[in-house]
Amino acid sequence: MNVQEHLQRARELLARGQPELAESALSDAIDASVAQEDLVLLTRARFALGELLFQQERDDEALPYLLAVVRTERVDGSVDHEVKASARMLRQIRGIEPR
Repeated sequence: MNVQEHLQRARELLARGQPELAESALSDAIDASVAQEDLVLLTRARFALGELLFQQERDDEALPYLLAVVRTERVDGSVDHEVKASARMLRQIRGIEPR
């Protein structure tokens, strides 16, 4: 499977109420994006996993993924949404903004 297929599978699993399997699919998406050496897809996969963990209030586990996303710089703006959303979640984790 390629990265997009893993991400789609994760969305489908979440829709069916299977977050544990979705988490596994997102980890696979991260691995596949590393293998493809695609920074945009890697950022999107990290964001998706960080967001899932954040929503499950597993903040300690979400932190490394969200931090990796906010450290990603793309001049073309292709990951701006993910970077901004991750920054917001980090502020919420730190208690700077309400959840």
